Amino acid sequence: MRVLIVVVLVVLVAVGAVFAWNSQRAAREAQRQHTLYVMVPQGIFLSFNQILERFQQINPKVKITYTLDTPEAMAQMVEENPRKPDIFISPGGHELEVLREKGFIDPATEVAFGSYELALLVPADNPGKIKTLQDLMNPEVKVIAISKPDLNAACYAGRMSLQNLGLWSRIEPKLKVTKCCATSFNEIIEGRAEANIQFLGCPMDEKAQMTDSDKAAIACLFPRDTYYTPRNAAGILKTSKERAAAEEFLKFLTSPPAIELMLKYKLRNDRKLPATSGPWGPAQEANPKAKR
Repeated sequence: MRVLIVVVLVVLVAVGAVFAWNSQRAAREAQRQHTLYVMVPQGIFLSFNQILERFQQINPKVKITYTLDTPEAMAQMVEENPRKPDIFISPGGHELEVLREKGFIDPATEVAFGSYELALLVPADNPGKIKTLQDLMNPEVKVIAISKPDLNAACYAGRMSLQNLGLWSRIEPKLKVTKCCATSFNEIIEGRAEANIQFLGCPMDEKAQMTDSDKAAIACLFPRDTYYTPRNAAGILKTSKERAAAEEFLKFLTSPPAIELMLKYKLRNDRKLPATSGPWGPAQEANPKAKR
């Protein structure tokens, strides 16, 4: 009988120790500060910063760190750097899709907000005499500066549009591919190219009063029905060790109140889409002119 009592006491002590350890672990987890690392494109930082401040007011135990750069540079960092972000945001969506195809992004987490128009930019004095996309064939147009169309969303959309218009193969000899959207824009600013493909407002954002209107101008817009609808697209990396916190932040970032707030702080929505988030993936990047 005494042996039985001793055994029972030992078991009760062990169970109590387990409960105490679990309680302490839960308490430690509740006190632990979570750190999220987000990659943010330069063009949406003003609006993103508003969300960042509000999220951290509500979630003081979640610290947000970020990298602010061109989308091409950020995508390269994801591939090459040992430290991966928890969340990647692409202006236009294609950079996110490239990372998804390479196995970095969880496709179930991809979500989109805002929207862009595609524009053809020229030097202020317009030496190529460009008023329409067809004018890219003008003999005065010697160089068309673009970023890598297989990676950069604006140039991916631009190539799609020009292919649908039957112009891409005709202007290919004039193309100068640079390392990123910023350097391709500098080609027209510094007089080394007669045209440049960018999203409207990037880098010439009249809403943010950051224009280079004395050095560059918008020649024309691309026809909407010749390319997919570019949006800001965000997704969580498969390597994230803060999945729950990342999901919470992404939900907050793409909630209707947050999108409404960002629209007041320079977020572009050129297609006048509802202030709600939508899905993102291959279907949203499909060529509108492709045969079904």
